[in-house]
Amino acid sequence: MYAKVMVFLMLLLLVACAGQTASPDGAVESAKDFCPTGDPIEDVAAEFRSLRSVQGHFDGGDWNDGVDKWMGRKHQLMIQLGTQLGSGAYGKADLVRLLDSPDRTAGPGDDLFELVDSLPGFERPTTGPYEFLIYYWRGTHDFLYFISQGETILNSGWWYAWE
Repeated sequence: MYAKVMVFLMLLLLVACAGQTASPDGAVESAKDFCPTGDPIEDVAAEFRSLRSVQGHFDGGDWNDGVDKWMGRKHQLMIQLGTQLGSGAYGKADLVRLLDSPDRTAGPGDDLFELVDSLPGFERPTTGPYEFLIYYWRGTHDFLYFISQGETILNSGWWYAWE
């Protein structure tokens, strides 16, 4: 029960962060760099980049709670990054500067593109081509994707295998 409450509180914080970032009243400039945790996006991204290089179970290594566990540190960071960077306040160049190049870019005809594009409830951009910039959490098993249209990041989402 305690774990469920903690997950709920964490998700509540992340939703609050997304709400601040998307604020239309000019608060975007101050909100896009900070989340209620007080961590600048650059610090969150730097910690993610360091954990990205750690080989966990889904990358052929040993199990590592920090990178493999549900709501482990890497997962928490990626949720926060997806919420902030997928808010529409950042461009593709910002994303690559903060997170480094995606593990994979998927466009029409790519299996991962078709997988994400066919998710129930997935909202396709109304005009023009788009692609997914994919950052692996646990390999292709579970990953964060950003919807990119040209240099614009429209949104973000998750593919979870739910196994």
